[in-house]
Amino acid sequence: MTSKPERFIADSHRPYTGAEYLKSLVDEREVFLDGQRIADVASHPALRNSARSLARMYDALHDPVKYPGITCETDTGSGGYTHNFFRIQR
Repeated sequence: MTSKPERFIADSHRPYTGAEYLKSLVDEREVFLDGQRIADVASHPALRNSARSLARMYDALHDPVKYPGITCETDTGSGGYTHNFFRIQR
């Protein structure tokens, strides 16, 4: 029986915050390093710095100083926003 996935994001019209991203990494995924399974990629010494770097990038999407220059409204009409990288060029 498959359980319903936990919802980590508070509002589906915006990207994750850094904390939401890190929380989303703690799940049943199977990640192996040198033949050993890593239970928590967000806290494992070999991967935590990469996870934290990505979390800081998510946090930048919510920073009032950086927000206007790096985000745009989505094309879905939902009123949501995303990083400019994901904007469809026309």
